Amino acid sequence: MRKINALAFVVMIFFSVFATLPLALSTVYPVEVKVVVTYAIPPTDNSMSNGYYELLSYHSYNTINYYINPKNSYGFTNTAVINTITTSVNTWDKETSYQVFSYKSTTTRTPGKRDGYNVIGWGNYQNGVIAVTMSWVSGGRTIEVDCKMNTRFKWSLTGEAGKMDVQNIMTHELGHFCGLKDLYQDKDYWLTMYGYSNYGLTYARTLGLGDVNGLKAVYGN
Repeated sequence: MRKINALAFVVMIFFSVFATLPLALSTVYPVEVKVVVTYAIPPTDNSMSNGYYELLSYHSYNTINYYINPKNSYGFTNTAVINTITTSVNTWDKETSYQVFSYKSTTTRTPGKRDGYNVIGWGNYQNGVIAVTMSWVSGGRTIEVDCKMNTRFKWSLTGEAGKMDVQNIMTHELGHFCGLKDLYQDKDYWLTMYGYSNYGLTYARTLGLGDVNGLKAVYGN
């Protein structure tokens, strides 16, 4: 089965660039996408019986105050973009009593810049990458986290064929905001944190047992 890899971590260390900020060191972890062939995907959805997860070495220790830049070239209204992304956010938040996220407002800020704002939006990124989540980390704590959906792809809010579904991809990406790591074994295909996606897929809109287990391992019940 041909799939596009939604997440592969690349680490970049910044020293002097952010010297004026109150951090001695910021580490950025982006999330990326390539084509692979797999052979052992479970034929039916087993997400509610698969409890597997992996955690990143860092996460936010405070509620993530996030902003949405709804500007797009796909004809989506601001309201539709906000509703879709906040639905993805609430998919995670409702599974724990800890308030992981808090939506603040729209913004014109660009995701991917270290500016003290947690921003979600669209932007140009390298070929083959559906979306990228970038976390600035210090001492195992996420200081800032942004997500950029790649404008090199066509996007949909309704799961259209030949387009990436915003809710599907964002639910996956927001798992990284929560401290969860990509899963690359075929047996984990039906979990939201499986590290590959493709056009028209929508199953990652809902969490599996392993996704919820990982969230609770970070933030509790």
